[in-house]
Amino acid sequence: MKKLFFTLLISSFVLTVQANLKSVANEADFVISKMWESFVQGDHKMFAETMAQDSDMVTFGTDASERWDGWDDLQKSVKKQFDSFDILNVKRMDKKLNLSDSGEVAWFSEIVDWEFLVEGKKQIIKGVRYTGVMEKRENEWKIVQFHSSVGVSGQVIAY
Repeated sequence: MKKLFFTLLISSFVLTVQANLKSVANEADFVISKMWESFVQGDHKMFAETMAQDSDMVTFGTDASERWDGWDDLQKSVKKQFDSFDILNVKRMDKKLNLSDSGEVAWFSEIVDWEFLVEGKKQIIKGVRYTGVMEKRENEWKIVQFHSSVGVSGQVIAY
């Protein structure tokens, strides 16, 4: 009888932990989705809500010159992007999201296709690679670092 009780107790505990981890992962993914939606909406306030806004955060865009040191640099660039073109759609694929054992840090990667208008002309950029790190602060997920890149065809250096 004791063995059955402990087996049920452990099973219940494991199910609770799994449900909590799934909930935490859903919360983190919601913030990533909100970040992408901010681009579609052209909503800088929404974008800012997803970011840590730290002076020491470092983020990279796809252009060689796009390295932003600190929140101030990043937000200036994002505002300029929102004013320069309209995002029609962001298609997210191959999403991966991992959580630390503490549930306080997450890291993600995904491939994104962008559909946008520049000067009235529709353009599509496929296969943009994104990675990022998130931290749970005061019970809210914030993106503390991200990196975007566009892959090259073939290997830069064969091995």
